[in-house]
Amino acid sequence: MAKHSEKRNRRKIIQLKDHQPESLREEETPEEAPKAAVEYDGEPEEEAGQKKAWQAPKAFYRAAVVLVVLVLGLALWVNRESLTPQNIWSWVQTQVMGAQGGDGYPVSITGSNVSQGNFTSYGGNAVVLSDTAFTVLGPAGQELFSQRHSLNQPVLKEAAGNYLLYNQGSTGYLIASGTEVRLEDSAGQDILAGAVAANGRFALATQGKEGASDLTVYLETGEVQFTYSFAQDYITSLALSADGTSGIVCTVRSQGGELVSKVTVFQFDQADPVTQYESRDNLLLGASWGENGMLYAVGDSSLLWARASDLAFSEYSYQGRSPTAFRLEGGQAYVSISAYEHAGASTLLVFRDAGDPVEIQAEARIQALSVSGGTVGALIGQELVLYDASTGSELARADAGSDAQSIALSSESTAYVLGVSEVRRIQVR
Repeated sequence: MAKHSEKRNRRKIIQLKDHQPESLREEETPEEAPKAAVEYDGEPEEEAGQKKAWQAPKAFYRAAVVLVVLVLGLALWVNRESLTPQNIWSWVQTQVMGAQGGDGYPVSITGSNVSQGNFTSYGGNAVVLSDTAFTVLGPAGQELFSQRHSLNQPVLKEAAGNYLLYNQGSTGYLIASGTEVRLEDSAGQDILAGAVAANGRFALATQGKEGASDLTVYLETGEVQFTYSFAQDYITSLALSADGTSGIVCTVRSQGGELVSKVTVFQFDQADPVTQYESRDNLLLGASWGENGMLYAVGDSSLLWARASDLAFSEYSYQGRSPTAFRLEGGQAYVSISAYEHAGASTLLVFRDAGDPVEIQAEARIQALSVSGGTVGALIGQELVLYDASTGSELARADAGSDAQSIALSSESTAYVLGVSEVRRIQVR
């Protein structure tokens, strides 16, 4: 009885041809051969020659979901300062418009000229500020955004898709996020310098109402957050932290016939500076406050650096050489220096942390620099040369054109080139 009950749940195929005379079996085709099926309940399909498909346990799916949530949460936390409603909406607009085809590159510049510092790349797009318009171009040459302006001496500052356009030597300025103009206004005094933070806050340095110069920091809405007046020092450059709560300001003054530059660090919830550092015979040209906590100020004879944790500034001298180009990005400083005024070989210094810089020797003068990930691009004559920022080794080079004025890497292998009257896109490797 036990044996019969075990087989009751099985299924077995019996072909009748196996029990027919040999003569009948030869006359029938396999399709015509009658078959009979005997079913038994409960037999595992493996015993019938079929293997059951593997199914992952429920705990596996739960762990995968938890891991995905943790990764997304970490990504949102790291980029929390940039995830404003304006930036998210602008990103969506860019993705939708970016899917539309363009006429391809080269693309003619709107306006008559673009200065080297007013050409950059963000989110894979080319960003161009000419003497008449601010334009964002997509990878296929499509015009994603264009805004006419009336700035006589326009200057562009960018941070995480937020753009500050201001009229150097006059009062007009404009704030844009992605493909949207958020604010257009006029400062009370002529603008000397400006900066924008990753969360949309911005700062303007202006001629002083009573002293030499004034610093005004604004919330993303345009509301004044902080002000400070320098009695004798003129602001030459400034930078904000990613959250816009701190800043570094570079100034200059003349003292006894000597040029005295100064770095002043602010926490905008405090009325007085946190620290100050003076540098002699060294005009400070640019500043940055990296998300990695590194502060840099590029001078014409040395570079100043400090960690935000201790604010103890140090100087790196160029040993009599002068900068030909520099780029401050991602908490790192890239400075090209040369012993020659207009030509000759140059050395690219890559400051990645508080240690000595990586030195990269270039056979000719470096005219412009751009950075993407761990790759730094240098415009040398008519060529765009890519280097590994950590090792200094050359990765690739490509023809940039005889009229190349500046470069902007859109990835570690693709770049936009600013020509005299057009923007080009080239594949380097």
